[in-house]
Amino acid sequence: MPATVTDPRSFDHLPAVFDRFAELVGGPLRDYITDHLPARAGRAVDLGCGTGQHATLLARHYDEVLGVDISAPMLDHARRHRPAANIRYEHRDLTSVTPAADGRFDLVVSAHTLHHVADLPTALTRIRSLVRPGGQAILVDNVDPRRQAPRRWYRAEARTTLLLDLRHRRRPVRDAVELYRLATHPGWLDHLTTDVFLTPDQFTTTYRTTFPDAELTPLHRALALHWRAD
Repeated sequence: MPATVTDPRSFDHLPAVFDRFAELVGGPLRDYITDHLPARAGRAVDLGCGTGQHATLLARHYDEVLGVDISAPMLDHARRHRPAANIRYEHRDLTSVTPAADGRFDLVVSAHTLHHVADLPTALTRIRSLVRPGGQAILVDNVDPRRQAPRRWYRAEARTTLLLDLRHRRRPVRDAVELYRLATHPGWLDHLTTDVFLTPDQFTTTYRTTFPDAELTPLHRALALHWRAD
């Protein structure tokens, strides 16, 4: 029987690895998103929702949350582990979300997803159209001056993080070791080395073309955009 060939660009074989990795390292991003959330509002959408971590966060502040992702296994993980009465998970491409089909939203979120989109300028224009007047967009993605990082760099980064965690007790030893194992998981590394990112300057130019008055904030190896519609 022939061996199954796994597409390294896909997250289909990585939901548990991705989910736990994001739990361990995603605190700063969760804090950034939380800082921009209202006490209560109507509708939010998470474009590229993955295993539902941010959709669950949004569900505490919004009456209705739509989470879309192109990976069915990631959505299955979200439905099993992060169900909520006000979250609707849908298996679809984020570019299929339109005002005509889905209405407009008080908040549009996309985190670490848009570098996978083939036509980013068009996607950003569509995202802007999803935000209703007075609403906001939070778009976060990795940036890298090299555009693409080699496997050895990710391994070295994992070792450095482990040493700093142990030396400075930044997280419990058990979590530090688990994070190292996840960060060097062969399937995870296969995926990371397929990623091609914008440089910081390219991100700034591309995103500000559509959101000229947006606020940009550096995060670890990423830039975060916050924009509010008039």
